[in-house]
Amino acid sequence: MLNVLEVVRHVFWDDALYDRNLLPPEAALEKCQTTLADLATMTGAERIAVFEECCIHDVLHPVFLRALQRLTAIYGSGAIDENCIVHRHLSAQQWSPFVSTVPLLGYSFVNSAAFKNEETDVQIPRPKGAISFNSGDKKSKIKYNGLLNQGATCYLNSLLQSLFHISEFRLTIYQMPTLEEAQEKNDVNIKRTKSIPYALQRLFCLLQRGNEAVDTTELTESFGWSSTDSFVQHDVHEMTCELLDNLENKLNNVQTPERSIETTKVKNNAISKLFVGVLESFVRVDEVDYYGSREELFYDLQLVVKNTRNIYMSLDKFFQVEVLDGKNKYCLESDGKKSYHRAEKGVRLKLTPPIMLLHLTRFDYDLERGESKVLSRWDYYNELDLSTYMPHASKSDTHYTLCSVLVHSGSNTGFGHYFCFLRCSNVWYRFNDEIVSPASLRDVFGANFGGVKVNYWGSEVPNTTNAYMLIYIRTSEMNHLLRHVGPEDVPLHVVQQLEREHEEYVRLLKERAEDHLYGKIYLIQPQDIVEDHEFLSSSRSRGKQFPSTRTFRVLLSEEALPQIQSFVEKNLGIPTSEQTLWYTSKRDKNNSLHLHKQITSKLTVSDILSGEKECCVLVISSTNAHHVEVDGDGELEYDIYHHKLYIPLQLKVVFLGCTVIKRKRHTTSEEVLQLIKPFIRNSILEVPDENSHTRNHHLTRMGSKCIDDSDLLVFNSLESTMGGSILSCKESGEMPEKEISVLCECEHNTFSKCPEYLRSGDVLVWQEEISLENKCNVFYPDVISFQHFLRHRIPVEIKLNLAPTYPTLINTQLAEDMTYEQLQRYVAQLIGDPKNYDRIRFTMYNPETKLPYFMKGTKKVRPTLLKLLSPSQHCVSLSQYLYYEYCKYTVTEIEAAHSLQFKLFSEHVKPMSEHWILMPRAFPITTKELFSTCVNEIQNAKPSHIISFPTTPIVVKNSSEKDCNQVNPFESDALFYSNLVPPDAWQVLRLVDVWSGRIYNVFDKDNPCTFERSTFEESAEYRIEQIPRPIEGVPLESQSLIQVHHFTMVRQRTNPIETHGHPFSIYIGYHELPPSLLQRIASKLGLSEAAVVDWKMTLVKEKCVVEIVPTIPMGKQLFEFCDRQCYQPNQENPLKMAFLGLEHAPLSKRSVKKEDKVVILN
Repeated sequence: MLNVLEVVRHVFWDDALYDRNLLPPEAALEKCQTTLADLATMTGAERIAVFEECCIHDVLHPVFLRALQRLTAIYGSGAIDENCIVHRHLSAQQWSPFVSTVPLLGYSFVNSAAFKNEETDVQIPRPKGAISFNSGDKKSKIKYNGLLNQGATCYLNSLLQSLFHISEFRLTIYQMPTLEEAQEKNDVNIKRTKSIPYALQRLFCLLQRGNEAVDTTELTESFGWSSTDSFVQHDVHEMTCELLDNLENKLNNVQTPERSIETTKVKNNAISKLFVGVLESFVRVDEVDYYGSREELFYDLQLVVKNTRNIYMSLDKFFQVEVLDGKNKYCLESDGKKSYHRAEKGVRLKLTPPIMLLHLTRFDYDLERGESKVLSRWDYYNELDLSTYMPHASKSDTHYTLCSVLVHSGSNTGFGHYFCFLRCSNVWYRFNDEIVSPASLRDVFGANFGGVKVNYWGSEVPNTTNAYMLIYIRTSEMNHLLRHVGPEDVPLHVVQQLEREHEEYVRLLKERAEDHLYGKIYLIQPQDIVEDHEFLSSSRSRGKQFPSTRTFRVLLSEEALPQIQSFVEKNLGIPTSEQTLWYTSKRDKNNSLHLHKQITSKLTVSDILSGEKECCVLVISSTNAHHVEVDGDGELEYDIYHHKLYIPLQLKVVFLGCTVIKRKRHTTSEEVLQLIKPFIRNSILEVPDENSHTRNHHLTRMGSKCIDDSDLLVFNSLESTMGGSILSCKESGEMPEKEISVLCECEHNTFSKCPEYLRSGDVLVWQEEISLENKCNVFYPDVISFQHFLRHRIPVEIKLNLAPTYPTLINTQLAEDMTYEQLQRYVAQLIGDPKNYDRIRFTMYNPETKLPYFMKGTKKVRPTLLKLLSPSQHCVSLSQYLYYEYCKYTVTEIEAAHSLQFKLFSEHVKPMSEHWILMPRAFPITTKELFSTCVNEIQNAKPSHIISFPTTPIVVKNSSEKDCNQVNPFESDALFYSNLVPPDAWQVLRLVDVWSGRIYNVFDKDNPCTFERSTFEESAEYRIEQIPRPIEGVPLESQSLIQVHHFTMVRQRTNPIETHGHPFSIYIGYHELPPSLLQRIASKLGLSEAAVVDWKMTLVKEKCVVEIVPTIPMGKQLFEFCDRQCYQPNQENPLKMAFLGLEHAPLSKRSVKKEDKVVILN
């Protein structure tokens, strides 16, 4: 990582676009054990995870990704050249994720014919942050428009250029209906729709009508990509299939190529007409005269490069017929009987598309070296004849001409650089991002065949620049597919929208030139202060964006009052007579800003701005603020006061509104407060209950609240959100008078009692009296103590500990010194059960697995929020996540007892229900006491709606219920446990400690010392089941109890054995043959023999795996493999225990990770 940092410093240290303070210190990167070789094999998401572990700011992720890509692609893990640059065509500003371009619409035209770029002497200055790229030098130069590289989007640029210059595809994009998207883009009040067709239309229009390199950011944003995704290089072949498939589905919702459909349906869609062909997969069995076939649609053909010399050899290999014989015979099933025959299997072309895409598999995978690039020579030709592979088709359908070559330059997969060669008007051009230049035939063909080349010193070295994808066009349709596309073919609404953007750009340039003469005024109302309190003490909130209806640009010399009043009446609909306008200015000697001055006549805009370029004006009317009049003999004056409310139960301060006092005499603070209090009381009643959406967060959807039962968890709804019974009072209409107190907010978040006379602009912080029942739930009783909370806040996202979604309860900031009990009370308040706060238990976040830790955070070990968010020692930064669960017992009870959560399993090794018991810690765990307690819990369990611990009682049907058609698979097991006598349960039950599909420990009458000096492990998965019964009719000395685990082999890992599913134990007879044992295993699991016929039985010990021979008795194989004691559980090192392995795929397959493939989210 230090090498990557060196390159980032070398390129970006003097760049003003990035804050050098964001660069991590070398000490933080020295702790990273990940080498450059490790980073080279990671996906983009995995590299970002390493960056986060090294505390690299997310703003710098794109920079580090591109620097890393350069290092791993060119320099490997060796020394770094001091003069190296990251991209020869890419400046630091073009890497910024915050920079977007505003492309201008020119008046030249590109239609697969070159245009002449006119000489321009004057460069129009671009807005700050826009990328200015000159499309030519002062001399006239003939060229096409290129595409800007966002960071690692050269593969996308090559694909887009290839598709753009196919006129028929361009016309198809132009004809897609996108008028609605254009209207949404033009309306600032509507959130912009990320439409791929519309983004392509805009991009193609700029390529056709523009006069400079075009940016692709808008298109990648329509894919749903973030700025970081643009720095992760994808496979151009995979990107092609994803893009065409997405466009095809958006056209007519046609079926995807993976599905088998009739050939006639291919031509129902414009994309299918161009790119989709049909392959026929067939199997022929001559012995029984069987022929089976299936049609498959394809966008491209993948041709093998390894061990082939040219395109025709690869095609021969693709269509080669495979003979299935020997152990690989083809299986036919008839009337339930299977038979195996010699067969021929292959594919043939049934229909070819007008545009043939050929993907060359230049990358090969090796178990030892991973993925590597095939650099051998492989020839392709200007013309392609497929008549050999489609003898039934006419010659016009099988003769193709090369029109595009996509090239990958680099020796590693995932790195390097893409560019392409395109045939435009029978002349070849090289498109390398924004650079377009003529190309010779040698550049197109010989230079990209691969093989070796002679370097500067005369030595032969591998040629790493090779063709990766070829695009052939049917020769008979070339004139039609590459026909002229005129300006009239471009959608009018797209052109008009781009012209409007150009006009807006020109307007902004003009405004910028005249900025010194104008000022900007933004209109706010009291509801804006509710969202951002910063308006009270600053001229403008930095994070607020204002629409055009509330943004006023006016000359500095103009009188402010009439100009602003007219604008407010026009845009906000408030009559001039009802308006009072206020602005922020300095009030005290310490130059602090307060929103306190009224805009009066004769004030100019310059007076209001006070030397700034912009400011906010508060618009007060009779409908959005509280007004009070005070009679007297003096002149009429106006004062404004701002009100906040401190809510200690919610740990927040909210803005209530403003009061405008029209007075003709001086008034004391006591008199003013008495006039304001009725408004404050009513405003408190209208404060929304923000906890309403978090109530019952711990409950299932089936129940809105828990059942009130002594054996179940009690749910008490939250009666008050602000220290009183506000909710119940709202319903009854009666609001008891409660004492309210007030403090005046001074400078720097300091508070004091109100002075004798209040001043305009004062902020009054109100608070209701805290009720006795809520005092224990209040951690900061007043706004002064609340400042400690604000100064020590850290971000935390509290989630429910429920896999796999882990729903979020709240994402907020809390004080790092909040105690465990305070956090319990805080969460209990949110979920609406403050009385049972001690049932809330917390679990920490594991940054390595990105999941909760299995060990719970105890009150003693993790007494504060800071401790709960502090991960293991090797992690530098605090975690942001904290998981909670609502327990059956209080945390105090759990930590003082032996706590056991277990699942009840049936005879067929399937979970029936979940349970939780506590046992006194003062006594050791014995079999009689444990199983007696467990059976009592099982028999007396009642349903619970708690998500984190649902309880499903076992139910035994009566005779009338048994007549129903519903079948209960656990009927016999439920009857067994219902009739079990608790004191005698220890003789027939056992407790099994399971982890990741392995049996570790067993606790039963034969193994009573498992927990002799310890308690139950929180990280284990415990289950209770019946003790396995010996095989009937077989002497006990001729059979043994063996543990059986399901597993798969993952050979790339250090430990290739990956266990999964539910393990179990079974007695195995020494003279029993493996096929008979497999039948008994299928019966025990409740499966048919056909379901386990493909399972491979093995003997496993650590990394040693031996396949069981079907003809040798199990006893001989078991004990020749290892000693009898090795098969027993409760070993000192459980991972060394031997077991009978069932090798097969997991029943629930893992879904493909997002980072493993190209993803278009829209």
